[in-house]
Amino acid sequence: MAQQHLNSMKQCATCAFWSGNRECDRFGQRVTVPSAMEKGKCSIPTGGWKGQQKQANFRCTAWQKWSVLK
Repeated sequence: MAQQHLNSMKQCATCAFWSGNRECDRFGQRVTVPSAMEKGKCSIPTGGWKGQQKQANFRCTAWQKWSVLK
């Protein structure tokens, strides 16, 4: 079941470094991922999560808002 994340949620699904399967709504307010278990690779330039597969709802202190979000 699809899961939505608000643009204000500091989670992987809304992070610029996350490469999982996701779509942004036309207003830049919500990100939809196929399921709560959706994973994607973290492409953070440095740090412990670099190259790791992370779930869409995971959080970390290096979060940066995905550029398509407002």
